[in-house]
Amino acid sequence: MFKEIADKTGRHLAVTAKDAYVLYALELTDRICRMEGVWIYKELKEKRDKWETEVVMKNCGDVYVDPLEINRDPGGYILCFSFYDMKHLLDIKPSGGIYIYSSSEAHSEEQEFDFLRLQNWLKIFDFEIFGFEIVSEGGKLKPEFVKGYHASGHASKEDLKWIIDEIDPEVLIPVHTENAEWFVENFENLKVMGNGESFKCG
Repeated sequence: MFKEIADKTGRHLAVTAKDAYVLYALELTDRICRMEGVWIYKELKEKRDKWETEVVMKNCGDVYVDPLEINRDPGGYILCFSFYDMKHLLDIKPSGGIYIYSSSEAHSEEQEFDFLRLQNWLKIFDFEIFGFEIVSEGGKLKPEFVKGYHASGHASKEDLKWIIDEIDPEVLIPVHTENAEWFVENFENLKVMGNGESFKCG
């Protein structure tokens, strides 16, 4: 989606080397190139890991972009950074911009602190923030997430149904769900497990 946005707005999408590594690994499994037209952010560091030099640089070394190039034309790029990549803003030195948070919400107090830190980083560089805001709740600052920005990694119900129908498992055991009833209503070969229960296959 962000590649499409970059193309439509005349910008370059730049991802981290780790993301490029994952995209290349996916290509090896399904032969679909996801790196076409995508740039790779070149971290300012002296030593690079073996996976980067032998896989990413070997296969995509000509599409690296360094922070100085981005600094010269910040409006020409969309950067795909995680929490842990905010440090790169110190090398890019942007002055203003837009930050869109499109990942999962905070689920613990420690994760809430992460968002306070993130907002502080973004304020330093005068970014306009979309996707979350910091609010005061009972005298305590905490993040509030704005609907419509979250790009979940979870499959939709329609996609889950299609995947399960395609695989056609002998036994289906739903895990990591808050809605086991949906599985009960839609599938017959189902085993819903309670806490501490075990199931022997075969």
